[in-house]
Amino acid sequence: MGGSQTSFGKRGAPRSLGLEGDAYECPVCRHGQIQSMTLMDTYACSFCRHIFEVNLDQQTVHVVDSVQPMGWRWQGWRWQPLYQSRRDLTLILWLVGLTLVILPAGLVALGGYVFPPLEATGVNWSLVWAIGTLAAHGAMVGWLIAEHYQFPLYVMAKIRLQRLLERLPD
Repeated sequence: MGGSQTSFGKRGAPRSLGLEGDAYECPVCRHGQIQSMTLMDTYACSFCRHIFEVNLDQQTVHVVDSVQPMGWRWQGWRWQPLYQSRRDLTLILWLVGLTLVILPAGLVALGGYVFPPLEATGVNWSLVWAIGTLAAHGAMVGWLIAEHYQFPLYVMAKIRLQRLLERLPD
């Protein structure tokens, strides 16, 4: 089932969230389908394997198997996040991330500028080290941001990598 088939009813009108055995696009990975689990008031994703608690009165689902409080409201055709990030916390995370990327690379570049190499070689190694530091710290902060925001492509890649590693022989 594709996202458009499961997002709308038979006539294209928005539908309500129910436990009639319907499948919905997973709000976490946006790749799999969540379906009701047999004899339970919960849903499970066929791709990322998350389990969701359902509140039919409020048309919401909440992830049960995660430390982070994640929830979504069904709008009849798409999921809307319940927990919007607090702006002050998001600003602090971005400022700390930028500081962790720029400060170490800047210190390495400043060291190369203040203490230039004694012999002229073809490669400016202090610049190479500064770019390497910038790339390494940028990758670490990028990973932390992807973990915080749970971007769908990141979640999908993480799940596919996990499944690939499970198939490898010991």
